[in-house]
Amino acid sequence: LGGRIRIVDHCNDMPAAYMLSTIVVSASTEPEGFGRVPIEAQAMGRPIIATDHGGAQETILRNETGWLVKPGNSNELAAAIEEALRLNDNQRSILATRAMAHIAQNFTREKMVDETLNVYAELLQEKYNLLSQLPSSVEKAAAE
Repeated sequence: LGGRIRIVDHCNDMPAAYMLSTIVVSASTEPEGFGRVPIEAQAMGRPIIATDHGGAQETILRNETGWLVKPGNSNELAAAIEEALRLNDNQRSILATRAMAHIAQNFTREKMVDETLNVYAELLQEKYNLLSQLPSSVEKAAAE
């Protein structure tokens, strides 16, 4: 694999790195809360292979926008890499289109801000409903 695989530590120009990549692998050993690499790779239309835990489970559509492999399973990782490398130009284009559309529909800044604000609104609604059910003396004390 010498000369065919590069493990990149730090890069100042990630969009260029993604565009130069045939595939992107994010094989984290521990779950990541969100995981930007799978999102960024899909947004750039690159095949992504990630471990099946953490945020990747929510951001990658299995076998539609990328591959999810069991953490620590090198055979499964190797098989996914081989499958991704075997994609012909048409298959690669279809995967890229699906991935970019998936990210554009579900992970824009605006959508994520709206969803976060909706969570806050739900929490406030729960708190409001809780307070409205308390006896008036407790409700007055809570308001002070």
